Amino acid sequence: MPAQSPDRKPLSAEAIVASAVELADEGGIGSVSMRRIAGRLGCNPMSLYYHVPDKQVLLSLMVDAVMRLHHYPDPGSRSWRERLHTAARLDWDMYMAHPWLLDTVATTRPPFGPETLAAAEWFLDALALIELPLSACGLAISTINHYVQGSARVALSGSERAEGGSEDVGRVWQSRLADADLAAFPRLQALVATESVSQEQSRFTDGLDLILDGIALHSPSETRSN
Repeated sequence: MPAQSPDRKPLSAEAIVASAVELADEGGIGSVSMRRIAGRLGCNPMSLYYHVPDKQVLLSLMVDAVMRLHHYPDPGSRSWRERLHTAARLDWDMYMAHPWLLDTVATTRPPFGPETLAAAEWFLDALALIELPLSACGLAISTINHYVQGSARVALSGSERAEGGSEDVGRVWQSRLADADLAAFPRLQALVATESVSQEQSRFTDGLDLILDGIALHSPSETRSN
């Protein structure tokens, strides 16, 4: 049993979750175990189960804790597009800060808690502004989530990343094809040669706008306004 420091804080679910998030940030979700958490907190591994009954509950609490740090703001007078851009950017920042989340939430059965449910309601409130049918709301939310998660995963996948962040995927792609023989692919050759390949942030925003344009086509109010 690990030695207990006399000034050690009382064991709690919050302390367990905070230690688990630290471990995941340092070594990925695979590095999280009750034994390692207990070692960090200086307690017996079995004592953790009084506060967190199993690994699945722990994962849900970890996701909720991180989402709380990146909580969507009061929407105020933001338009529906502004709201969804805000949510997408906060989610992007969250994945950049905690890459292990992608292995945890980008699944068919992600863990969820109050913060996850609040985020879904926030999205639905935004889509309600354009009277998007409920039958299309679920698809819209999952499409945006998949776009953000996929973009973040690609940005984080490079073996050589820019200091303090991810690689600019567009610039890397353009650089790799600069010397390739693309004579048989004239449209691709023109794209690679152009100087209009946007930076990572603007490309992410422009890609999201393409998705939102598609969503707007299914909105009665957006169709009337056009």
